[in-house]
Amino acid sequence: MDKEPDVKMSFWRDSVELPQFTKLDEDIDTEVVVVGAGIVGIMNAYQLVLKGYDVTLIEGDEILSGTTKNTTARITAQQGALYGQLSKQMGEEKARHYYDSQMEAINEIERLVAKHEIDCDFKRLNSVIYAVYEDSIKDLEKEADVYKSLGIDGYLSKGELKLPFGTVAELVMKNQAEFHPLKFLKGILGIATDSGVKVYEHTRAKSVEDDTLFTADGNKINFKNLVIATHFPFLDLEGFYFNSFKISYGYGLVVTSTTPPPDDVSLSGHDGAGLSIRNIVNPDRSAATVLFGGLGHMSYEDKDMNRQIETLKLYADQKTINEDVLYSYRAQDLMTADSLPFIGKFDKQHDNRFVATGFNKFGMTNGVLSSMVIRDLITGNDNDYKGLLDPHRKKSTFQQLKQQITNPLHVIESETKHMTESHTDIDNLEIDSGQGTVASDGVGKKGVYRDDDDYYVVSNRCTHMGCSLGWNGEDKTWDCPCHGSRFNYDGKVIEGPAVDDLDVEIKSFE
Repeated sequence: MDKEPDVKMSFWRDSVELPQFTKLDEDIDTEVVVVGAGIVGIMNAYQLVLKGYDVTLIEGDEILSGTTKNTTARITAQQGALYGQLSKQMGEEKARHYYDSQMEAINEIERLVAKHEIDCDFKRLNSVIYAVYEDSIKDLEKEADVYKSLGIDGYLSKGELKLPFGTVAELVMKNQAEFHPLKFLKGILGIATDSGVKVYEHTRAKSVEDDTLFTADGNKINFKNLVIATHFPFLDLEGFYFNSFKISYGYGLVVTSTTPPPDDVSLSGHDGAGLSIRNIVNPDRSAATVLFGGLGHMSYEDKDMNRQIETLKLYADQKTINEDVLYSYRAQDLMTADSLPFIGKFDKQHDNRFVATGFNKFGMTNGVLSSMVIRDLITGNDNDYKGLLDPHRKKSTFQQLKQQITNPLHVIESETKHMTESHTDIDNLEIDSGQGTVASDGVGKKGVYRDDDDYYVVSNRCTHMGCSLGWNGEDKTWDCPCHGSRFNYDGKVIEGPAVDDLDVEIKSFE
């Protein structure tokens, strides 16, 4: 491979030109305010405006600048060895019900692509879980048996698929899909805005009182319905969502390859490095373009992003013969205790507040599904999946304990590590321009970033719940390991659940 990866860019974002929108600078009234302009926000705005609602969509940064742009964009109901797990924890009927929900979302995407003639490289193919070790065959055999019990369209193959690397077994789920997510959502957003949706960028939601949303700049949005589509809910303290998820980081790598996988499959590894692999339509390159995803870990595990990308390159080279590295990036996902998303009413106190989050790395299907469920909840129509995905659904005692005990323990472990680390005193700090670090400041700590002769000194405590922040040198951000908030080097919030910026002082050191 000849080119070092561009860790700041995703292929999806770099290959599409998106519209720009102004910032909200006045108080407004709307029937529905949707907060967050990723796949969840755009799809919900689209579905609701077509039902005749006056819809306003606000985004704290720019549209499609968050999690959606860093997806593998595999549109699939095959989400690991999930159906055996669901069958055990909630029964076969509900396991099949979840499969049906995912297939309905895939069908909805296909329907919208055809209806609006959206050029987004959508195509049907088979999803495949592959195993490379003999000990893993029994796992895929068990899941294949569950497929048969549930009536899922799939089968087990043992080394029969023509893949560019060796495998011992492959579990196939038929009739899945893939696409270019931002081309699709650009098309959907165009239909939505033509239909009356008002979009405001650089408009960050800060708080809600009764039926009024307050932005970080002090403007008011009076609403009848609120849809929270901010990846991690920005009102999480009110709904106790801060203890509902684990934050998972994953990594993506886009390369050109002379031995790509077949065009009719999308791959996910069960063992070994467990890489997901898919082809990408890339007219700018004559050689095949392949996306690799993997090396996931929890946010409280302190792993260097650049080192993870380098390791991903090594694993990718073991799968296919690769040439140029075109892009690489880090993704952030919310994982739930029972592996099902949260889609429905935000809390039990308000009938007009809705949320969609916790997609367990499968936001393409669940983002679209959320717009179908929430649309029906707002319009008063029945929806087959609202009970299954209700954020306040009953969970087993084990799942509740797993959710309510392990999260605080990991937070304490991470915080203890940060508190016991030693750092250079801020008055003796020497860093180059473009670098950042944590420095000691008396009994406390500060974050310091140098931009030429200016030093940005920020609070090292997340404004969400006070966790210590770590420096992400590749993205030049301050990241919270507890709940996933991220701040720019100058302390500005770029991803919640935090809504307040860090305290910042610009100074120079001599």
